[in-house]
Parts: sequence; structure tokens; C-alpha cells
Amino acid sequence: MTDRPRPRHPALAATLSFLFPGLGQAYAGERTLAAVLAVPVVLLLAGIGLVYLLYADRVRNELLSSSFLVAVLVVDAGLLIWRLFAIGQVGFSQPAVEPSGGDIRRRSYRSGTLTAVSLLLAATVAMHGYLAVVVIELNSTLEQVFAGGQPPRHDGGTEQEPLNRPEYRWNGTERINFLLLGIDAGGRREEALTDTILVVSVDPVAHTAVMISVPRDTGYVPLPDTRLYADGLYPRKINQLTTDASADPTLWCPDLPDAATCGLRTLERSIGLYLGIPIHYYATVDLAGFTQLIDAVGGVDLCLPGALVDDGYGGPTWFPRVGIRLEAGCHRYDGAHALAYARIRKGYLEMPDGTREPQNDFKRAERQQKVLLALRQQLAGANLVFELPGILDAIGRTVSTDFPRSQVGDLSTLLPLIAGPDIRRLVLDYPRYVDPPVNPDVNYLLVPKRDAIRTKMRALFGPDLAGWYVGSEADAPPGAAPSGAVTPSGASAPAASPP
Repeated sequence: MTDRPRPRHPALAATLSFLFPGLGQAYAGERTLAAVLAVPVVLLLAGIGLVYLLYADRVRNELLSSSFLVAVLVVDAGLLIWRLFAIGQVGFSQPAVEPSGGDIRRRSYRSGTLTAVSLLLAATVAMHGYLAVVVIELNSTLEQVFAGGQPPRHDGGTEQEPLNRPEYRWNGTERINFLLLGIDAGGRREEALTDTILVVSVDPVAHTAVMISVPRDTGYVPLPDTRLYADGLYPRKINQLTTDASADPTLWCPDLPDAATCGLRTLERSIGLYLGIPIHYYATVDLAGFTQLIDAVGGVDLCLPGALVDDGYGGPTWFPRVGIRLEAGCHRYDGAHALAYARIRKGYLEMPDGTREPQNDFKRAERQQKVLLALRQQLAGANLVFELPGILDAIGRTVSTDFPRSQVGDLSTLLPLIAGPDIRRLVLDYPRYVDPPVNPDVNYLLVPKRDAIRTKMRALFGPDLAGWYVGSEADAPPGAAPSGAVTPSGASAPAASPP
């Protein structure tokens, strides 16, 4: 009988098997065992690479599915056991040659070898454990973010209409429009209001993207019909629309089977008519949670030409404090201060020469877009080894969308366009796209300039705009009643509005 092959340096053999199962056994002369340990791993990696090369487009959406992530956990656990055996089997073997010099030196050598191999085993467990934590956190985040996603219906209905349809399914190539809403329910608010209203539109074929801000004080936005108001226009601020519709979904959304989404669907429809494009999906961002996301990436870099001051500011992450001052120049902002940068609209910008520029909703909308772009840059440069679990947790707590999780892979292909430097930015501001309020002391409602908006939207999206408001010359929705439409309060609706 021959002795079992033994490595000269077990710690080195264990390190080799740590790098790849079987390498240490090959170093020790155990070629058969080395092949047994290495071949399955080689076949697994080769199979993954082959499937990706041949079927990347087909499997892209499966990579973030719950079943695939569970499979990743199973494979991760199997590889962990496989690697631990490969490291331990060769690392704890008796060395072929031990150092001379007595028992003390030999014991020290063995102790050092045992420590080194144990550290390799611990590092292996940590690596696979970290991967498991990330995969579990990723799956949990996806479940929270895409909780509003609904599978497409197959009831033989018509194709996509100008207004939002919850059953719409993106084909991966046509222009896709998202309604991004910042929800503020904190601080001194008694109700949740949509303080930030953005439309992000991406054309994956032309490789273009545009971000459009709609000021929260915009009034007289179009409704799809005249059931509630005779002229088909909402006579309050746009950021109140979701609250009103959610309070009485039977009245506002009789066509929707899911009454819980009435507020968001109503706003989607109105924004679509207002811009002349269909809104396909929404995404809501909780402003308080948004600060956690910024903190998770280590803050964002923002610049101011002067000191931004608001003595009455008390945002959701600032309350019960009142008043804030953001100094001039470029600074790294944490979540609370970045949110203040994005939300201040009643203070002033104090320039270096002492002049003060009053702030308003339009200037705030520009700053909000800058915060999103700064966050995008910070996410792109995040340290995924240490920051990824915290980022995923913050995203799960902050973002919710009705985009279907089954198409997340297709959505990921748009990220270079959305996160790219060439995204166009537009604020529907005064005096270009809205007129000042008719009676600001009674109700501060910005009056849309319908023709100016139509002209700009055609420049952005082409001549074929959808919907009665911007997409046509009609003064009201088809079949509009001259008067007497029922309002949510039960009173007769006004016959006309300023637009």
C-alpha cells in the first residue's frame, strides 16, 4: 500500500482550494479528487456563461424573479459546502515535511497552519453569507417596490388607449412614460399630498429621455370626462387630485376594479391629458424614506449660487424644527438637508452681492430634478460591497411602482438612458407654460397655457399627441354637458374655467 499524497504546505494548498475547488488537491498530488471537485464547478460556470450568451434576451427578465433568486440561494449554499470541503480536506491534512527544530517549532507550525485554514474557512462562509444576505434583501426589495404591479389581462380588449390602462404591458421597444410622485405625509401634514410631480419619458429606440416637472400649484388640469365637472377641468391644485379621488373611488373611478388605486389612476389620466401622452406606469417615492436612501449612499453633492434660506421650513424630516439655511457653494448634503434643498419654495436665495431672489414652485422643481440627478450619480459610484444591503433596504422602504416585476430585466435596459448625462429637463413654469392665478388671495391656482404646452409637447414627442386637452383643439371632452354635471360635493359644477 502507498501513503496518501500529502501537501508540503497545507496552508498553501488550502489557499489554492479557496481560490478554486480542487487546486489545492492538485498541488497535493490528489489528481482524481481534484478533478471531482473542480469539474462540477467548471461545468456550472460554463453553463451559466453559455445560457447568457445564447439566451440573454430571453432570460433577462427571469434573473430578478423570485424563483431565480431562490435558486441562487440554493446554488450558493451548495457551493459553500463544496468549497468548505475542498479547503478543509487538504488544509487539515498532515504536511509531507514538517520543520525541524523540536516539538515546540512543530507545534507552532501546526498552530499557524490551523489558524490560516480556519481563517480561510471563515472567509468562505462570510463571502457566501454576504451573497445570501444580498439576494434575500434584493428579493424583499423587489417584492416591496413592485407590489403594485398587475399582470396583464388577456380579455380580448382593445389596444392601448390614450388614457392610462392598468392592464397595459410594455413591449420593450416603444416609448414608455412613467409618472414619478413624491408623497409627503410627514411633519405637520394631516393628509398625504403629491408634492413632487414628474414625468420621465424614455424612447429606447431613439435612445432619448426627458424629465418633465409639473408644479404642484397647477390648476384646471383636464379630467377624462365631464361626469364631475361640466368643463372636464379639475378646479383645484393638482396635488390635491389624488386625495379627492381616493376619498370617493366609486364616484371618481367607476371603471376601475381596484378602488384602492383610484387616486393614482386619476392623476395618471389627468397628467396624460395635460401632456398629450399616455402614462403607462407610476412610481411613488416617500419623501421621508427618500432621505434614508440618500443617507444610505453617503449623501449627495449639490451646489447653490447663494445661501438658500426659508425661515418657515419644517419638512417631514425636519419637524419639529422650523427654519433652515443652506450655505452657498457646493456641499455634500445628508438626507434631511438634501430634502430641504428639494422642497424649499417660500424662502429666498441670498446672492453674494446681498440681493435676495424669492423662491417659488418653479425654482423648487428645478432643484428637485438636480437632486434626482445627484442621487443617480451617487448610486452609480456606490461601494456595492458595503453599501448595497442598506441601499436595497432604503429603496424598498421608499419606492413603489405598478410596473410588473416580470419585466424588470427589460426595464433595466433603460437605466443608461435615464441615468445618462443627456436626459432633457423641462419645468412647465411661468411665464412660458402657465399664467399667474386669477385670484391669488382666494386660491393660488396657476392657469395652464394650453397652446404653449401643446407646442412644446409636439416638439418633444411628435405631432401625434393623445387626449382631448392637448392632443386636440376640443374645448372639452367628447360628449361634454353644457352644465349641470355633478360635483363630488353634490353641487352643480361650474360651466367654465379660466383655460
